Amino acid sequence: MNTILILLAVIIGIIGLIVLVLVVASYLRRPKFNNKGFTILEKKLITELYELFDSETQTKLKAQMEYFEPKRKWRQYWEKSMSVELYGDNESPLPNHFRYQRKDESKLASLRFKVNDKKYDIEFNNYNGRIWGWKIRPKPKSIMKVTAIDITHKKINNDPNSFAQSHFKKEQIKPIPKFDGLLGELNTIQAITQVFQPISSQYLPNYIKGIDAKLPLEYLNILEQSEGVDFGNYRILGLSDIYSTGLDDGNYYHLAEFDDGVIALKEEDNTGTIYYCHYSGLLDNLGTNFKKVIVDCAKSTIV
Repeated sequence: MNTILILLAVIIGIIGLIVLVLVVASYLRRPKFNNKGFTILEKKLITELYELFDSETQTKLKAQMEYFEPKRKWRQYWEKSMSVELYGDNESPLPNHFRYQRKDESKLASLRFKVNDKKYDIEFNNYNGRIWGWKIRPKPKSIMKVTAIDITHKKINNDPNSFAQSHFKKEQIKPIPKFDGLLGELNTIQAITQVFQPISSQYLPNYIKGIDAKLPLEYLNILEQSEGVDFGNYRILGLSDIYSTGLDDGNYYHLAEFDDGVIALKEEDNTGTIYYCHYSGLLDNLGTNFKKVIVDCAKSTIV
């Protein structure tokens, strides 16, 4: 009897320890809100950001940063990156005359830099007419107080004074229409299960500009008919869904997702080269024929 009680006590103790570890780990990964100012590194990168724009935009960006620096924000260090989001103060929000015209959630600009010959990059993001935050990769925790950085590349990704659809709500097309072209061919291989209304032609060019790579013509034709198509075993992403995965040699935009990987384009690659990024980490160069690639991949999903 005593042995059983001892075993039960040990088991309960182990379970309690596991729960405690999970709680502590969860707490450590929670975003940490604070009103602290920007770090030395962030201030240097923000100054470099200003220099990309005209004087009027610079004035607005500087006003935004002066407003947000002492306000509520969170900074989170991840395994391979760091994220900052700027929340401000609900009782005294950022004045509208400090905001620029672009209202959608998008990438504003990107910079590459070196610290002690190690390469880093930062992406500044837009939302609701102002800077929403930024992400630095790889994790910069050890360099946040450096005083010397070497800027190797600077680029505006989306003009803050251009208009874009501020809120795009995806809506299904029902019933599923009969498509021609590539969508029609893919539908004969495997039936479409969901398809979504395309982005208005008024806003589509601004979304296209947000992708820093040469989009295949066949993919652009799909966008004219839909904003994403689901075939059950795989899906073709619409422009509003596209995001990137960071690999050792750069970022890759997802165009279509399968069970074992994604069809992707490399950021800043204007050759139209298509890659298959396996979830295992392997990377295949598939050439520039998007139609052949997507058809072959679609056929491979048929069991």
